[in-house]
Amino acid sequence: MKKANVILLTILFTGFIFSGCGQKGCIDPSADNYNADADKDDGSCTFPTINTNSSTGDGDVLGKGGDATTSFTWNNSKTQGEYAMDLTSSNGGTFNLTLKDASGTEVLNKTLTAGIGDDSASGTTSTGTAGDWTVTISLTDFNGDGSYSLDPVD
Repeated sequence: MKKANVILLTILFTGFIFSGCGQKGCIDPSADNYNADADKDDGSCTFPTINTNSSTGDGDVLGKGGDATTSFTWNNSKTQGEYAMDLTSSNGGTFNLTLKDASGTEVLNKTLTAGIGDDSASGTTSTGTAGDWTVTISLTDFNGDGSYSLDPVD
């Protein structure tokens, strides 16, 4: 009987130890649903969405608190570009639009920060080299949605 009690206690103790070992959740701090209390990844991480249309230079963004960056090529047959970007609903974070011309020179670097300053921006880039421009969209701790558009300018 004593041996059976020892075995039963060992089984119960082992089960308690392993069931209490770590909380499952998203452990990637750049994810929308990061869980600081989790220490075991459960595969549930989600990330902000950056939709792009390289032929038109338009797109939108959506996030729930995470980070994301994407780049694409936009063909600008002119030496300048007109841009517009806005946060249509945001509870935090930043939305950055960076453009580099065909020679790799940065012609725009604009950031909107939720709750600080304007929630939209528009204007004309610096003059650059016509051709394939690199567009980079970056979201940091972004919680909300927004959009952007690009057009060639003479």
